[in-house]
Amino acid sequence: MSSRSAGRPSGWELMLFAALFPSLVSQVLFIRANDMIGSNRAGLVMNLVPIFGTILSVMILGEMLELYHVVALGLVLVLVLGGIWLAERWKR
Repeated sequence: MSSRSAGRPSGWELMLFAALFPSLVSQVLFIRANDMIGSNRAGLVMNLVPIFGTILSVMILGEMLELYHVVALGLVLVLVLGGIWLAERWKR
């Protein structure tokens, strides 16, 4: 092992970490959300994943946010919130 890679995780270690920790935690939290708010509303919230993914990629990874990203995010947000509003409206 060279001094350059000493202390750095290998590809297999990173894959194992990504498979176990974030995936497991997200599934446990989603199951808990299903218990708390019901499957219909929890399923609608899953549609917000692209919005949070884009925001976090800009904040954490330093990705460039272009105009077409903002337009797409606005469209997704309007559609998701509209779907939530319709689902809540029909529930009454």
